[in-house]
Amino acid sequence: MLDSIKLGQNCLINTGVLEKVIEFSDLTKDDCVVEIGTGMGNLTGYLAQYGGEVLTFEIDPILYQKTLQELSSNSNIHFFNQDFLKVDLLQILAPFSKYSFKVVANIPYSISTAIWYKILQIPVLWTRLVLMVQKEFGQKIMAQPGEKKRVPLSIIFQMRYQVQQRFEVSRGSFRPMPRVDSVILKCLPRAYPPDINTINRVANLAQGFFKQKRKKISNLLRPIIDPLIINDAGIPITKRPEDLTNLEWIRLSEILTQTKEVEP
Repeated sequence: MLDSIKLGQNCLINTGVLEKVIEFSDLTKDDCVVEIGTGMGNLTGYLAQYGGEVLTFEIDPILYQKTLQELSSNSNIHFFNQDFLKVDLLQILAPFSKYSFKVVANIPYSISTAIWYKILQIPVLWTRLVLMVQKEFGQKIMAQPGEKKRVPLSIIFQMRYQVQQRFEVSRGSFRPMPRVDSVILKCLPRAYPPDINTINRVANLAQGFFKQKRKKISNLLRPIIDPLIINDAGIPITKRPEDLTNLEWIRLSEILTQTKEVEP
């Protein structure tokens, strides 16, 4: 267990919370569910009961062997003793193309940001994401324009998904007990999300701008382009990075890309 604690793995043991996660997931036998962090398999067993196929990833070899043995009777569970951040997820998903894809997981808190970026940036529009995260991290994911907790991941994730906080979970629901409380986020795909190229373009731009997030857009743009061009396009240059709406970020990235393309 010590290796799991180092990796931020806190296993969910509260049956009531596990049932809530399943309720929010709306699983059917037509779903292929990705779980990140098998842990002791408490959630994995529920996913196998209600879903069609379950692809569960656990980097800890001890936990992997333990859950593999305990849940071996479930033929619809596919165990991977691999680092989720390093796997070729598209290749793994390919044999299950007839299913709808969902992610349902109590993700390791220490690598939450990296996991969310990977989920977002592969060319799969998940039909549902139900993720247990640290409460403060959840507040960042849900942060709206003008809110101090807004970060680049808030922006690009909300471009593709509607994010709802469904349930707060106390630290006593886990073993070992974390030092923070958690939330379950339910994320539904938007009807007309931007493509991956747009998402990546906005992500790169936002990450650069947020390094100087207290500066106004006009000051951040001045070394790149005449800020008045952006202002004339309907993007207020007196705003700061955290204040821009998702549509303003997309438009800004488009203008800057076009400017680079016409440079001699």
